[in-house]
Amino acid sequence: MQTNNRNYFLRNSLKFKWHQASVLSGKNFFLNADEIKKQLSIDLVSWQLPEQPFVAINLDRNPVSSIINLFRAIEGNFCFRLTPKPFPKGENIKADHCSHAHDPSGSPPCFVVQTGGTTGPLKKILRLQSTWINSFLINREIWSITSRDNFGILGDLTHSISLYGLLEGLYLGTNVTLLGEWLPKSQLEEIATRKISILYATPIQLQLLTRAFEIHKLKPITSLRKIIVGGSKLTPNHVLKLKNLFPKGEIIEFYGTAETSFITIATTDSPQGSVGKAYEGVKIRVLNDRGEALPNGKIGNIEVTSPYVFEGYIDNGTLNPIQNDYFQTGERGFLDQNGYLFLKGRRDRMISIHDVNVHPEEVESFLTNIKGIEAAYVYSSSDRFETNHLYACLFINSFKPDINQVSSMCRRELGHNLTPRSFRLIDEKPPLLASGKLNLVAIQRMLETT
Repeated sequence: MQTNNRNYFLRNSLKFKWHQASVLSGKNFFLNADEIKKQLSIDLVSWQLPEQPFVAINLDRNPVSSIINLFRAIEGNFCFRLTPKPFPKGENIKADHCSHAHDPSGSPPCFVVQTGGTTGPLKKILRLQSTWINSFLINREIWSITSRDNFGILGDLTHSISLYGLLEGLYLGTNVTLLGEWLPKSQLEEIATRKISILYATPIQLQLLTRAFEIHKLKPITSLRKIIVGGSKLTPNHVLKLKNLFPKGEIIEFYGTAETSFITIATTDSPQGSVGKAYEGVKIRVLNDRGEALPNGKIGNIEVTSPYVFEGYIDNGTLNPIQNDYFQTGERGFLDQNGYLFLKGRRDRMISIHDVNVHPEEVESFLTNIKGIEAAYVYSSSDRFETNHLYACLFINSFKPDINQVSSMCRRELGHNLTPRSFRLIDEKPPLLASGKLNLVAIQRMLETT
């Protein structure tokens, strides 16, 4: 397969293998092919736009109707958008945003998902269905996915990794179990009972599973063969715990964004700390602030081009299409001589400490490897001399870490510039987004009001 040009990839629309696919969610929700076909005969309420119907699917309603409406949209070749709240009629997306669904080139319909919102407001993004279909087919080959596999989805469908996992499983004719409504112990029981073989999850969602496994002294689950992890990097300690829980499960970490989909894939052969090599069809470059290419090993701004990149952002009903071949991810990092990508942190979170650029994510990653620290948020504040200093907010579990020891470990392993000036312990669950990532905006508000 050619991989260096988006035009070489398939540009068809989503179609499910109805004779094989089924969806499960909650104790009383099971949809098989016959039930779905029966429901598809019912008219779907949609907003008719000039030349192109755009279907809004409200996930705040009964999950059965939400999933069926999603299937209706796809089978009807409609563009669609998932929304956690009732879709306001005044927010219709203009027809020209979706007009390429019926253009002479035969391009497929589009759909709208939203970004994770980790560091700021959620953004709506428009992408073609074919951008995900291309990776469905690649994953089928590299992960040997067959109709005998059972997919498990831990997160909310408003998050792109969860929606992606659902659509990939159905497109490839597997059974899919939606586990987001269950508590971690029940999720593990369902994974074992349903013989889930492929699981899509974020690190924090998996952390909740391993904790439930340890607290309730459950048996290891041997049916799981692939654990697809996105959102952030697993810590070495967490990898060990996952191997105890899923002894036959291969951990596959990918780096990507809602805008780009897959960028890199990390395997057991990847160097420690790396997010892996470029996914098939992806090109990565690292530039300085002047837009000049940097050599291997030099930290800069990461840009990506691939067949999986979105069409543009939607702002107040207007599509702002991407303008360049390469998309600026907002992340900083470097490529080594073997093509492995290493991330340092987001550009908009970078802090200057004593004229040295510091990435808080490095400190957060180190802190969450320390026993008792469930999550960490590192931020800066300036003193009366306008000098920046790092501070850390630590969400702890039942084991309370010794702050003096934590500070000493930071100085020894990270150095003076990366050692927080003080630590604040919070004995409660960290606020999370629907994606399972830390809600940094909520933590900032928490710090401002207490």
